Amino acid sequence: MDLENGGSGQGGEQFVSMLTPRERQVLNGIKEGYSNRMVGRVLGISECTVKVHLHSIFIKLGATSRTEAVVAGIRSGCISLH
Repeated sequence: MDLENGGSGQGGEQFVSMLTPRERQVLNGIKEGYSNRMVGRVLGISECTVKVHLHSIFIKLGATSRTEAVVAGIRSGCISLH
């Protein structure tokens, strides 16, 4: 499982720079359909830390759900579909 590559797209540089590399890794894991627990295992962090990162991601991307965060992340270039 590779959560390292966040991807970047055209026009989304401001959002890419808003998210930390770890937040992009967490968002990438959510995009893959992983639970908070699984994202934590893959990244070597606690489930609670994943939740903290998700909260920050939601605020930065203006999302209210995991799905919204993933869509906003893809649209802004924070993460890629692949």
